[in-house]
Amino acid sequence: MPKIAFYKYLLFYIVSYDLNERLHLHVGNTKSRKGTDAKIWIDTAEVFSKGDLSKEELKICCKLIEKNKTEIIRVIHSFAEGNKQKPIQLKLK
Repeated sequence: MPKIAFYKYLLFYIVSYDLNERLHLHVGNTKSRKGTDAKIWIDTAEVFSKGDLSKEELKICCKLIEKNKTEIIRVIHSFAEGNKQKPIQLKLK
């Protein structure tokens, strides 16, 4: 479960065997560590599965993906090529 990015208590990660699917991120709330994580398409920044994240958390996640899409995709491709990657810190501004 490679960690791609983080924002405050939200962790964005991929599942290695998902790389042949439509590009997406899983997002978990590291504060609660309970429940299921969300799944968000990167190309459209749309929620596929909301998991246990609140509406406000999902809204923030989608904004973060939209604003940082290029960097997120770069990190995922680098990982897919076998390179080690440190998670990036996402910014809303």
